[in-house]
Amino acid sequence: MALFSSKKDPSEVAQSVVNAAKTLLANIRFMSVDNPIRTIALTSSVPNEGKTFISCNLASAIATSNKTVLIVECDMRRRSVANALGVHAQCGLYTVLSGQKELGQAAVRTQTPNLHFLDAEPHIPNPSDIIGSRHFGRLLNLMHNTYDYVIFDTPPVGAFVDAAVLGAQIDAVFMVVRENYVSRSELLEAAEQLRHSNCNLAGVIMNHCEHRSSEHYYDYYKNKRDRMDRVTPSTMSSSRVGTDRASGSAVAASSASAAVPLRPDRPRSAPVESEVFHRLAPDAGTEADISRHARVEQPKAPQIDPPSRHARVLDA
Repeated sequence: MALFSSKKDPSEVAQSVVNAAKTLLANIRFMSVDNPIRTIALTSSVPNEGKTFISCNLASAIATSNKTVLIVECDMRRRSVANALGVHAQCGLYTVLSGQKELGQAAVRTQTPNLHFLDAEPHIPNPSDIIGSRHFGRLLNLMHNTYDYVIFDTPPVGAFVDAAVLGAQIDAVFMVVRENYVSRSELLEAAEQLRHSNCNLAGVIMNHCEHRSSEHYYDYYKNKRDRMDRVTPSTMSSSRVGTDRASGSAVAASSASAAVPLRPDRPRSAPVESEVFHRLAPDAGTEADISRHARVEQPKAPQIDPPSRHARVLDA
């Protein structure tokens, strides 16, 4: 997933984030076809890498795919999910664990259909002990049976062990990594800690990345009609035949362009794997490009006298 420059149109930035979250969800589903990943913890190596942002947008992508999802505040020392979602609950995780409320009573609906939120009360003592308790294990099973997906927003691995304790009990853990922010040693140490705790560290989500793939994505859909207007079937056929008729290379040029597809200029920077990854349709090459490729890839066609049947058809 990527964050884009503030100089861009805010609506394009918002749509890019939505597309990124949907692609992230698709990647999670594809990587776990036989054993679906349904309970997911998001963490980071250090604070301020954007794990809560990723958690909320991933949960929103799940909800808009017509699946029910519960996002759980498990960063009990620095709660931020409620503000990010714009919802506030009267009770939360500790109330459910202590038996004062049922899960369905404590979890609140958000403005997004199918998206539910379970907050955590402030000043909960010993969060890691609570996450590792048998009561929490039973609650995990209840969440798993009630919702299609459960997303846990957890504290950074480099600061607390909560994510490692939780990760050993759920399907997968993903680390959010802010580009050019965390050191390599901090990242490797956090990943090693999760592996030692018997967590399924399923992948890394790059955040706050600057790349150009989104520009190509929007330019493609904005300018698609303009390109179609400029290149019509009549102009394509007339230019191809008219250019090559004299040299007798019309057949060679058409066959070469079919066998050797033109490769347009690549984006200056490739999209990052967990970000979203727009596969763009390339623009059609010019006639000059086709002729150039035909001369490089195909040997010059021998002169045939009289002209072949194909040449007569093109002349007609």
